[in-house]
Amino acid sequence: MKILPTEITPLKSDYLLQIQKKTEIMPPLSVGEEVEAKIVEKHPSGKMQILLKNHRMIANSDLQFQTGDKIAVRVAQLHPKVILNITHNKSPLNAQLIDHLRFYRSNPKALLEFFKEGIDRLSIKHLGGLVKYLEEKDVKEIQSLFKSLIFSKESMKNPFFLRDYVEKFGYLMEKGLGEALKKKINRTANVNNASQNLKGVLLKISDRIQSLLEARNFPAAEKLASFIRSSLKTIDSHQVINYQFQEQEGKYMFQIPLLFPEKMGLAEIFINFKDRDSKGKGDQGKKSALFLLNMDALGDVVVETQIHEKKIGCILKCEDKEACDFITPFLGELEEKLTGLGYGMENLKCVTKKENLKLKSERQFIRDSIDIKA
Repeated sequence: MKILPTEITPLKSDYLLQIQKKTEIMPPLSVGEEVEAKIVEKHPSGKMQILLKNHRMIANSDLQFQTGDKIAVRVAQLHPKVILNITHNKSPLNAQLIDHLRFYRSNPKALLEFFKEGIDRLSIKHLGGLVKYLEEKDVKEIQSLFKSLIFSKESMKNPFFLRDYVEKFGYLMEKGLGEALKKKINRTANVNNASQNLKGVLLKISDRIQSLLEARNFPAAEKLASFIRSSLKTIDSHQVINYQFQEQEGKYMFQIPLLFPEKMGLAEIFINFKDRDSKGKGDQGKKSALFLLNMDALGDVVVETQIHEKKIGCILKCEDKEACDFITPFLGELEEKLTGLGYGMENLKCVTKKENLKLKSERQFIRDSIDIKA
């Protein structure tokens, strides 16, 4: 399983700025020409006003800059849009990775908040008149994705929930797009399939909102555009975290929303492939997974799992005896489901453990990965 953040995938254009020629008075430019662009003003919509050869114009950018920044760029394209590529600036790629790592560090529960708010804001009822501009089928699709990505009584019936979660969330979208573009047959259909995930649908909606804002003043669309930009950054930050994990330690970390009777919680799942590539080579296909569940009623629950040659060993660790007593009666049902999938049980038990050193070590890795690169 290879997770590629948007910022480091070769599929993503390395453009710095895009300018719509039809809406701007352009200075004389030629492809290959190197010029300096100055960021004059940043707009709430995500656009920015730049100064290029003494001409002010509005541009779009996926990179983050501050007002007053001067950037060396090369003219890469003039039709139908003007595209300016970065040239001599210091490692914009590394800066983007650091930006997403810091974002995750300062917003560790941003994903949970996105799910809570997104279910309402991206509903047909809440969108109202905006639906006709965004296409109702995509709004329904994103609601269906939200439902399938939240671990609930209904979704827990899916024995491959975690596998499907990784695909439907969009962790593997760039990898899928790369493989689709290499194929000569049914390329368009393959590209569309690779984009049928939460991130892909959000990007489609974002593009439609951007086109709407370019055509007219629409306050409701402006607010929605801001929410979607923040949501996409949350998804990107999780891709970056996983890229860091898989490259440095052969691990993965997924946050999964948990639906309780009264409110939504969050689970953090750490998976470690001993062979580093998840293909079963090396240490005879030995895998380990660490599930960190944070629940108001039970406190922190840690599930340590070892999988080796179709045999599973599983230990659940709780903060206190009351939580352990509550979980123990469900272990028989869990064993029945695992054996039904063809696994043999080496051990399955629940114990009390006050201090969770593994949880601390995994979170320390996230902090260190940021500090080292800053």
